Amino acid sequence: MALSSIHDFHFVLNQGMKNKLQCLNIFEECKSISGIIVKILKLLTPVIAKEHKWGKQRMSKYMAVCKDPNEIREHFHVYVPDELYRELKLLHQDLNFYSIAMVVRMLLNFFLGLVDVYKNEVIHELEKLYARWRSEDVNVRLTLHEFLRQLLKIIRHLPGKNRLVTVYNNEYSPFWILRI
Repeated sequence: MALSSIHDFHFVLNQGMKNKLQCLNIFEECKSISGIIVKILKLLTPVIAKEHKWGKQRMSKYMAVCKDPNEIREHFHVYVPDELYRELKLLHQDLNFYSIAMVVRMLLNFFLGLVDVYKNEVIHELEKLYARWRSEDVNVRLTLHEFLRQLLKIIRHLPGKNRLVTVYNNEYSPFWILRI
């Protein structure tokens, strides 16, 4: 069994978000802000995948940590498993976010918004949403013939002679790089 390594991710949070995270009673086994953030991010991996697939380009626009310039901001070190950090990094790169910290703050805001609506039932509601997404994915899955036809259309329109097509595995790591 391979042990996953941990990435020390440093970013800034405003005092208001920190206080909301500390007041969460959903993750009682977590005592630190870092542990709570990692639990939230792990819980939101289907949201990260959905945003990666269907999200809009952010054009690398900077968004402030918080709207109030006088609010206190604090530095945090979050110890994120490498697989999760790689997903965040790919989302940052592919959707052209200004920083990974912006991605993390966006996800935390999303989760805290859900907590405001669903209170202690937030995990149950997320599980229902994820089940619906899985059934939708099964219903719209391409057949092998449709997939190959789509791939041929993409390959035809790639510029240059040395065209590369990268196939990723489920851990968002390059599985196969094809030179076409």
